[in-house]
Amino acid sequence: MERLKALKFITSKLKTKQVSQSECEAVRYPEVVLCVEFYHNIRKDHKIQEFLVLGRQPLTVLKDKLYCLTDQLMQKAEQQVPSGYFMIENVFYNDLRDRMAIDYSRPIIDWVNYNKDEAIEKWKVIVAAGFKKKQRALLQGSLPSDQLPFFKAANMASTCFADLRFRLGVRYLYCHQGDCKHSIVIRDMRLIHPEDNQNKAAYPLLTFQPRVRHRKCSICDIYRAKKVTYDDKWAPTNPSFFCENCYYLLHYSQSGTLMYDDFRVYDYYHE
Repeated sequence: MERLKALKFITSKLKTKQVSQSECEAVRYPEVVLCVEFYHNIRKDHKIQEFLVLGRQPLTVLKDKLYCLTDQLMQKAEQQVPSGYFMIENVFYNDLRDRMAIDYSRPIIDWVNYNKDEAIEKWKVIVAAGFKKKQRALLQGSLPSDQLPFFKAANMASTCFADLRFRLGVRYLYCHQGDCKHSIVIRDMRLIHPEDNQNKAAYPLLTFQPRVRHRKCSICDIYRAKKVTYDDKWAPTNPSFFCENCYYLLHYSQSGTLMYDDFRVYDYYHE
């Protein structure tokens, strides 16, 4: 049964940019290497990427390497937003490189500054809800529960990893495309050594990324699914996955007319 189940999927690696031989810049010594983990926006404990970054690199080089399906969906819908931020130790590091970028941190900081009482009440709930004593101490640091952290903003492009104040193993926040939120964890930090890649252009260096799982078409069971339908009366399952050919054969007449529309259909990318 497990083998039959596996045949319903196609696995593949996500494409990543390869560094050409012409892109070569020697690492300057002394240099620090940080291991950064990137987690799924919904399956919060599911690590989807891991990188090695250099202390002298700006935060933007990591942001540009992070993979999230939301970016593809927004780009296809022509609603892609270049904005985003990392929140590390109460500092919002905003990506403002694009002239259309929005400072996501400004309304948050303004709300905290102008609604102190409400903000403190919400902060108490956040600190107290479901946290064990040890976890509360880690989240609060030395702050009492009725005192808000001091939030501030900085420019992501002009901040290097070596400039950060952070704690190893603590989950920090990455937010992009409006409200798509991920955890990032700086897992390790050490000095670079001769066995490391000495080409600065190779960093951020991808060290982990699971294979992507693509569903096969529910009809032909051969080609990769491109559409997914819900509440589709002629489909064999709900939801049902279709390759382009099978989707149009089932839903469109020979004259190219949609035969029924009482269902929902979306583009399908991968699991």
